[in-house]
Amino acid sequence: MKGVILAGGKGTRLRPLTCNLPKPMLPLLNRPVMEYTIHLLKQHGIEEIAVTVQYMSSIIRSYFGDGSRWGVRLHYFEDSPPLGTAGSMKQAEDFLDEPFVVVSGDALTDFNLTKGIQFHQSGNHLVTIFLKEVAHPLQFGLAVINESNQIIKYIEKPSWREVVSNTVNTGIYVMDPDVFSYIEPNSCCDFSHDVFPHLLSLRQPVYGYLSDGYWLDIGTLPQYRQAHFDMLAKQVKTAIPYTEVLPSVWMGERVTIEEGTKIRGPALIGDGATIRAGAVIEPYTILGRNSTVSEGASIKKSILGNEVFVGRHCELAGTTISDGTIVEDSATLFEQSVIGEHCQIGKNAVIKARVKVWPGKYVDGYTVLSSSVAAEQEASAALFHQGCIQGKANVDITPEWMAGFGAAYGSAICVDDAVLIGNDGHAYTELLKQVFLNSLHAAGVHTIECPEVSDACFRYAIPQQKVQMGVFLYMRNEKEVVLRFYNEEGKPLAARTEKEIESIYLSETFRHVGVSRLGSSKRTDVDEDEYVRTVLRQLDVQQIRNAKLHLLVSKLSGPFQSAVLSFFQQLGCSLTWMHAAGNRDHMRLLLHSSRADLGIMFNEQGDSFELYDPDGNIYTSMDYEHIYIPEVLFGQPSSLSPLCFRQGTSYTIYYVEEPALADRKTPRDALCQIGKLLERTADKSVPFHALFSAAPQFHLLRDEVLCPWREKGKVMRRLITDVPPEQFELLDGIKLQHDQGEWSYIVCDASQPKLVIYSQSSHAAKARENIRTLTEKIRQYQKV
Repeated sequence: MKGVILAGGKGTRLRPLTCNLPKPMLPLLNRPVMEYTIHLLKQHGIEEIAVTVQYMSSIIRSYFGDGSRWGVRLHYFEDSPPLGTAGSMKQAEDFLDEPFVVVSGDALTDFNLTKGIQFHQSGNHLVTIFLKEVAHPLQFGLAVINESNQIIKYIEKPSWREVVSNTVNTGIYVMDPDVFSYIEPNSCCDFSHDVFPHLLSLRQPVYGYLSDGYWLDIGTLPQYRQAHFDMLAKQVKTAIPYTEVLPSVWMGERVTIEEGTKIRGPALIGDGATIRAGAVIEPYTILGRNSTVSEGASIKKSILGNEVFVGRHCELAGTTISDGTIVEDSATLFEQSVIGEHCQIGKNAVIKARVKVWPGKYVDGYTVLSSSVAAEQEASAALFHQGCIQGKANVDITPEWMAGFGAAYGSAICVDDAVLIGNDGHAYTELLKQVFLNSLHAAGVHTIECPEVSDACFRYAIPQQKVQMGVFLYMRNEKEVVLRFYNEEGKPLAARTEKEIESIYLSETFRHVGVSRLGSSKRTDVDEDEYVRTVLRQLDVQQIRNAKLHLLVSKLSGPFQSAVLSFFQQLGCSLTWMHAAGNRDHMRLLLHSSRADLGIMFNEQGDSFELYDPDGNIYTSMDYEHIYIPEVLFGQPSSLSPLCFRQGTSYTIYYVEEPALADRKTPRDALCQIGKLLERTADKSVPFHALFSAAPQFHLLRDEVLCPWREKGKVMRRLITDVPPEQFELLDGIKLQHDQGEWSYIVCDASQPKLVIYSQSSHAAKARENIRTLTEKIRQYQKV
C-alpha cells in the first residue's frame, strides 16, 4: 500500500511561527512534525510516499530529499496554483494506482494505521476516514456514523448549534483509486468541503474508523504548544530522539550545564545548548539547538527554537520563541506570547500575555507591549450568536474592538467586493460604523453607507444595491450595541462564513492591500416608500381597505415609524397611537377603551411584533422570543410563516401564508406577516381569535441543561446511539421522533456551556415529560 502526505499548508493561524516556515516543517521537540508522519508510515510498512507541496516547498524538499535517510521513497507533487487537499492529490493519480493511506503532514498521531487499513479492506469501502473523539469539535469536520460505522452526516467546522456528535475527521484516510473519478482535474477541490459531502449525497460507501490512539492537529498556537507537552509527558507513542538522562529530562549532545543550575522535568535540552549558573529550567520547557540561557534566568512551560539567546535574570513563562531571537537582560515574557524569528527583545522589556511579535522586529528596552486581542473564550470561540454580535456599548463593543473585527470581516471578503452598511442614527453606532468601514477599506473592500434606516428597510435594500454583504448596527435600550450580518440576499450569514470570520479574528491573519487598491466609500438613500410599496404588492389592498380596520399601534422613536405609518395609511386603516411601548397592560386597556380591532406592538427595528385582540389574547411573532428551531420541524411548506402565542411556558404555533414572490426580494418581515393576517381577517369577516383558533395548535416547551463545553459532542452522540435510526433526524441539532407525530429537538447553545431542549406535543404535560426524560439522560451521559 502506498501513502500520501498532504504538506501544502500555509499555517496562517500559527503565525508568526510560519511566516518563514511551512507548517509541516514546524519543529516538535526540535524535529519537523512531518518527520514523525514519515516514521509512522514506515512503521506500518508504507515506504512509497507521495508528498503534495505548495507553500515554501523548497524548504520541505531540501530537508527530506528523496526520503532515503528515513528508509522511504518520497515523490513530490507541486500544488501550484493551490488546488485544495483533493485537487492537489489528483495530480498524483497516476502514482496512486492502488489503495493508499492519506496523512496530513501537520498533525501528530500514533494511530494504528494497520488496523484502519484492515477495517477498510473488510468491506466494500470507497473511503475510510479515521475518526477521533474530541471535546471541542468546532475546528474540525464532524462525522456521524451508524451502527455499521458508515458515515451518515458530515459537517465541516460546525458551529455549536450544529454539533450532534464528538467524532471528528482527523485528516487521515484510506482510499481506493476510484475516488479520483469524483475529483475534477486542475480544479480547486477540498475533501472536507467538496468531495465527502458529494460522496454522501450519492450514497457512496464512506465509512468511519474510530481510533483510540493519540491525535492532535497542530493548526493553532495552543495546540502546537500542547503537542510538545504531550510528547514530554509520554502521552504519544513515538520515540523522543534524545537521551533521557534523568526521569523525563532529555538532552542532546555537547550540552553545557554550569554548576548551580536547576532543571525540573519534563524538559528537553537540544544539542549544543548552554545553561549558565543559577538559571532555573522549570517543567515543560524545550530548548532548541545551540540556545543559551544566561545566569539567573527563569524559564517555565516555554518553547525556545534554535540559537535563541536568553539574557541574565529574564523571566519566561509560557512563551514560544522562534529561531535566532535575542532576549536581553531582565526581560519578561508572559503566557501565550509568541516571538517570531530573529527578533530582539530589549533590556527590561515586558511582553504581555498573547502578544505576537512578527519576525525581524526590535522591541526597545523598557517597553511594555500589551495584547490588542481579547483572550479566546473557553472552547466556544463564538463571536456570533444567531446571526449577530451584541455587547455593552463602549465596554464590550469598543471602537478598538470594532477596528480589529472590521479587519477580520474585510479579510474574509474578496478584494473589490462591496458591503452595505447601515445604522439606526444613534451617535455611538455612527461612530462604530465609521471605524468599521475604514477597516474594510484597508482590506480592499468597498462600502456603501445608508443614512438613518430601520433594520427591516435595510434588509430590503441589500439585494437592491447588488452588494455582497450587509452589516446593520443599532442600539438596544441605550446600553447595548447589536451588529447584524446579512448575505447578498438580505438573509443571515451562513455558519461557514461566520466561522471563517472568527478564525481570522482570533488568529489576526488580516489582509492589507496596497494603497492603490484601498476600498472606497459612497452613500446611498434607501427608498422606504418603495419598500412599503413592494410589501403592499403582495397583498389584496382593496380587500383590507373595505374592512375599514381600526388599529392601536405602538409609536416608535426610530426610523421604522415612517414605514409603519405609510403602510397602514395605504391599507386604509384608522390608527390610534400608543406611546408606552412595551407595556402590555396599558396596551390591553387602550385596546378596550378605543374599541380597536387589533393592537400591534413593534420592536424598534421592525423585525418582530406582538398582536393583541379585543379578547385579551397576545400573539407573539417567532423572532420576538428568539426561538432557534428550523421551520422544517413543524412540517409546514416554506410558503407558510410561523407566529406563536405564548401562555406561561408553552407556545401555540400558527401559520400565515408567505407571499410567493418570484424575485424573493421582499424580506419575510413584520409588515409582510401582519399584512397577510389583516388580509385573511378581512376576507373571513371573523374575529381575530377565531381566525387563529381554526389553525393547528400544539404546545412547545423549552428548557436548558448545563453541559460543559468538553462534554457537548459526547452527549449529543450518545443521544443518537440511544435510539433506533428511524427515530432521529439530524438537522442543525437532533430531532427525536415520538408517538403521534410529536417530537423533541436538542441543540447545543452557541455561547453558553449548555444544551437547549425543545419538545412539541398536543398536551403540555406530555411535552414536559419528554423534556424531563431528556434532561435526565443528558445529565447521566455527562457522568459516563
